[in-house]
Amino acid sequence: MVMKLGVRAQRTWILSIAAAGLLLWLGACSSQPAQNESQATPEPAAPAAAGPERHDLHGKIVSVDKAGKNVTVDHDEIPNFMGAMAMPYPVRDESQLDTLKPGDEVNAQVVVDESGMHLENIVVAPPAGQ
Repeated sequence: MVMKLGVRAQRTWILSIAAAGLLLWLGACSSQPAQNESQATPEPAAPAAAGPERHDLHGKIVSVDKAGKNVTVDHDEIPNFMGAMAMPYPVRDESQLDTLKPGDEVNAQVVVDESGMHLENIVVAPPAGQ
């Protein structure tokens, strides 16, 4: 017995078969490992921390906050780290704050470690012409 289908029924039947085939194919693809997966080598372990990052800073002291243990520096761009800007930095060696004043031109190191960012080795540059 052969059954004749209308055009709409034929399209629906063809689309149903195509969708079922697509779902079967997608299921087969997702359950098979990638071709090179069995040959992949494990990634090496991350290297141990090499210590804090250090970046050279050059700028001008804007303000000194001895109570807050920080100094605001308007600094030049720090290549591969930070654009030029004015921002406060903590200073761990409080004795360095005693020698700094607004307007001083300084060189220092920005140290980035697990606790955050701070300045070390702050050196006041001599005034121009000296």
